[in-house]
Amino acid sequence: MADLQEGPAYKRLADDLRSQIASGKLEVGTALPSASQLVKAHGVSTTVVRDAIRILREEGLVYGQPGKAVFVRATPDESASERLTLDELTDGFQRIQEQLGELEPGAGRDAVEELRDEIADLRRSVAVLQAQLIELYGRVGQPYPRDKAPLKSGDGSGRLRRAAGD
Repeated sequence: MADLQEGPAYKRLADDLRSQIASGKLEVGTALPSASQLVKAHGVSTTVVRDAIRILREEGLVYGQPGKAVFVRATPDESASERLTLDELTDGFQRIQEQLGELEPGAGRDAVEELRDEIADLRRSVAVLQAQLIELYGRVGQPYPRDKAPLKSGDGSGRLRRAAGD
């Protein structure tokens, strides 16, 4: 890590680790150096290391296994791609809400059917992403956070509700 870099030490360390992940020096599935190794190699405190790891965790690049290590979960490109997929779903839902708001009472049956088809497609996409997340959590030995499960409709009303522990 160059001394000429600007910004807080934890951001510089996060940038350095992110670069190593992107370049393949730290490969997906491998453990990051231990906190004490990072402290020694970068001349920083354990708080700096902890904050840098937190940034990478929030970006979806690493995950920790208590009592073991922090492992590389994805490259920056892979993580960005996952975020784009979720952003696309969010945008799709927002477009549907806007279209529903624009429908006038007695609007054409075709417009309603088109919206229903688009909603069904988005629900399938959400279900696939949820299944992938559940599988990913299982592979890394972490419980899937059910209280943050996506919204789904199952009561036939067409209204969204929070999914109960499936």
